[in-house]
Amino acid sequence: MKRRKRKNQPPRKTMLILGASEKEALFFSQVRKDARYPNLTVEWANGEDRLEKLISLASSKRTREKYNEVWLVFSFEDLGLDIETVKEFIPIAKKKRVNLCWSNPGINLWYLFHFRGANSLITDSSSIDRVVQKEIPEFTNTSNYLRTEGLDFYQRICVKDNDANRNARAYNEAVESVLGLPAINYIDLHLAIIKNCGAANFTQNQRTIGM
Repeated sequence: MKRRKRKNQPPRKTMLILGASEKEALFFSQVRKDARYPNLTVEWANGEDRLEKLISLASSKRTREKYNEVWLVFSFEDLGLDIETVKEFIPIAKKKRVNLCWSNPGINLWYLFHFRGANSLITDSSSIDRVVQKEIPEFTNTSNYLRTEGLDFYQRICVKDNDANRNARAYNEAVESVLGLPAINYIDLHLAIIKNCGAANFTQNQRTIGM
């Protein structure tokens, strides 16, 4: 009896997402778990709040633990950053082979884009929360929410990832000339995850909003 030949497939590249805040680490941990990405690791920077130190930490983890690709995820409001500071550190991160993924003001902007777009600059984080709460009433933009009531948060919004990418892209086009930098570049990270880890494998307990 002839054995069926297996196709030689290159191994998936290993990828690390380092969250500057616990919220970011918890959210992407849900992405990793729910989408079943065995070659994706998510860690929290455990309280480090200086961008320079965060880049160095991500770089050392890439070298020491031999990740093919490393992304540092942070928000402007959590680290108290301004546009010029982030611009200053982009070439430094590139030199250290650390990809930067930011949101301005916060990660809740990415959540918002799963439900609707925006064409004018948003600076008030609490107004973003109120919009998300219209769709998910118990939502709060906290790590505690993602550990308790929001344990299935990503499952509840993942079916709208394409909407989020489209809305984020349109928002960046509308405000980048004002800011001098994209307000959010989660699109790049989303594409990197698909490239390195493959398509999401939702086989259990997938929930949707409004369906």
